[in-house]
Amino acid sequence: MKKTLIVISIVLLILLTACNSPSKVVGDYDTSQLTADFGDNEAYEIGANAKGMPIFKNHKKALQRVQIDYKKGFDAVEEKYAFKPISEENYKDYKTYAWQLETKDETVIQQGVMITKFLDIYENSFK
Repeated sequence: MKKTLIVISIVLLILLTACNSPSKVVGDYDTSQLTADFGDNEAYEIGANAKGMPIFKNHKKALQRVQIDYKKGFDAVEEKYAFKPISEENYKDYKTYAWQLETKDETVIQQGVMITKFLDIYENSFK
């Protein structure tokens, strides 16, 4: 009897954890509240997680797409700070430094800012 209760408790805990996953979209999000517009590409579709925070509906697809759309900015961050290519493990470093790029190339500066804004939303999938 005790073993059965323990097993049921563990299964319920796992199910509750999965249902409240920060990376799971549970509703719509009013994107007019955001300070950035990443365009109409489906990779950037945004929903709300269980905490009501904006998240990309497919954060892996969004991360792949942003590296294409803001390649100059990512290249500049990698070069300046000797970072490895962005990943789920090091995105916080990019978020911290991308907006701080100093260059005469206005496109790179703007892309650095957009990378940081993207990562503000991206990280909500892990909170």
